[in-house]
Amino acid sequence: MNEKFEKIFIEITNFCGLDCSFCTPKKQAKEIMSLENFDKIIQKISPYTSLCALHILGDPLSIKNLSPYLKIAQSHNLKLEITSSGFYLEDKIDLLLNSPCIHQINISLMSALYQSKTINLEEYFQPILKLCNTHQQLKSEKFINLRLWNLDTNFNPPALNTKIYNLLKQNFLFQEISPLKIRLNYKIFLHQARMFEWANVDSQNLHKKGFCYGGIKQLGILCNGIVVPCCFDAKGAINLGNILEESLKEILLKQRAKALVQGFKNNNLVELLCQSCNYPQYLASKPSCKN
Repeated sequence: MNEKFEKIFIEITNFCGLDCSFCTPKKQAKEIMSLENFDKIIQKISPYTSLCALHILGDPLSIKNLSPYLKIAQSHNLKLEITSSGFYLEDKIDLLLNSPCIHQINISLMSALYQSKTINLEEYFQPILKLCNTHQQLKSEKFINLRLWNLDTNFNPPALNTKIYNLLKQNFLFQEISPLKIRLNYKIFLHQARMFEWANVDSQNLHKKGFCYGGIKQLGILCNGIVVPCCFDAKGAINLGNILEESLKEILLKQRAKALVQGFKNNNLVELLCQSCNYPQYLASKPSCKN
């Protein structure tokens, strides 16, 4: 079977333990996907993709027994992306760098900048630097992306980024690849982007026209098994079905999923959440960059 999706997001937990001011409203209860359900989901999606990201809203590194999840993915030849705030990194460094299935590690540096309580950035950076240094010592082929996705609409950084830039410059050599991508070391990069505002269905500024890859090149699966078209639907507003109860093929053949995808192909946004989402405009406004 040919691959259908470039990436499927699986939320193995919705817990991150932080209170980022830029994030979508938190879920009411902490959930962790059981290993049994994760195994069931991986078996169902493995014919449809070769890449999964263990993240939608929560931080996968907050799970103490992460290793069995990685082994399940590896047993089905799936590559994984890990996205984390970095706050649970310390005791997971060896696991991340020595797990063959992990393809990419993303650290959202901005998580440390938007907390209600001030974070000591030097302390926060210690495990991140340890991860990067160990990565180089092992001559690892995994990608590490340090993310600062908090630029303004003109792609200018806020003043609070200065301390992070200084810490990075103390430990890495900067080589600009594009205006928003800087090589720090072999396969270690600083990625920058504009601040993204989460979709708000109560917004008065709705868009009826637009295209998106949700449901076409990517899908999301929440802790409870609900399938959503993208990683921005953290609340399951566009509930396409439950993969713990149905096959992925059955879900994709449902009228709601087909209408969503056909709408995108016709430049129509048929779901309210999509109409209130600025991601298509966000992507279109990115400056042109060389590869």
